Amino acid sequence: MPYVLGIDIASTRTTAATCVDSGDGWGVPEPSWLGARGPAAASAVFLDDDGYLLTGDAAVEAGRSAPARLLTGFHERVGDDVPVIVGGERFPPESLSAVLVDAAVDQAAERFGEKPRHIVLTHPVGWGSFRRDLLRRALAEAGFPRAALVAAPVAALHAYLAPHGDVTAGVCEFGPDGAVVTLAAAGVNGWQTVKAVEGIEPTEAVGKVFELAHGAGIPPNSLAGIVLCGEAPPVPGRTPCPVFASSDPALTVAIGAANIAARRDLPQPAVAGSAVETTLLPRVDVPEELTERPERPPVDITPFPLPERTGAAKLLSRRKPLVAGAAVVVLAATTLLLTLTTREATADKGPEATPTTSSSCAPATPGATPSTPEGRC
Repeated sequence: MPYVLGIDIASTRTTAATCVDSGDGWGVPEPSWLGARGPAAASAVFLDDDGYLLTGDAAVEAGRSAPARLLTGFHERVGDDVPVIVGGERFPPESLSAVLVDAAVDQAAERFGEKPRHIVLTHPVGWGSFRRDLLRRALAEAGFPRAALVAAPVAALHAYLAPHGDVTAGVCEFGPDGAVVTLAAAGVNGWQTVKAVEGIEPTEAVGKVFELAHGAGIPPNSLAGIVLCGEAPPVPGRTPCPVFASSDPALTVAIGAANIAARRDLPQPAVAGSAVETTLLPRVDVPEELTERPERPPVDITPFPLPERTGAAKLLSRRKPLVAGAAVVVLAATTLLLTLTTREATADKGPEATPTTSSSCAPATPGATPSTPEGRC
């Protein structure tokens, strides 16, 4: 019986849903049982001593005795340069995500007796083309070259709302690190993300949707609805627009992914091994051969004219070397003449003599008479 499979890998749990073609059309998506005690299974991988990988709840159970071999949280690390190392083995994060996809496909094939016709796998809304291409290549290496990748909030919207007309809707994904709030608009290619904000408090998630809508010029009562999904989201009170929340919101994204696989023309993924278009520097396995150095083009250097000097500095320029030399000689001669003149004037002036004045008319020598009349008293 033909069927399609939708898979959602979250930070802590993995869910899946199937949609069957009964001949009269595609039916309603149903959860695919992955866990030991529920539809959801842990997003975990365990490497045993023999080199085999266990997934889901079985991996968590085996990791209780050997926690160093238990791998979790790797789906968010897709695109990191540092691989996951356990037991001396190196695992790229995207290859571990492909292992979880392979386990979900095996369980669905065991139930239906064949592999799904189409597979839709969700990814975080913040992923760019670089991460998506890495995961797509890992899926191709695992045997799923036609698997389609869809953002998780877009898949959640397809669980309740069809992208018909010019409508806008919101999604609140609740997780262990807060809520991811997304505003999406319907377009020619289905739902398209307008804006997404991460790390929102769960109690403020619905209000954040209205805030994003107000920033986009959309009244709250004009929203087609708000979809709640993830880990036990709180159900708000009365709101200006419809709010959609199932009894098990952890399955909402996977059910929407199954709807996409059944009711939409899947975009063809890039061929594995093709070049990755990204703003990052691509990795080159085989360096290209260097060609001859190209001929250097001629370079014309135009001198920059300096401003002409003014004042005394103008005499020292290279344009008037004789004037500058004569000015230096005159200045030195003037300085020397002033120095010699100052020294001569200082040498002619001796210490001033003290005047001698007689206090009587008597001659200086006893018995002598004055020789001049002026010498008398």
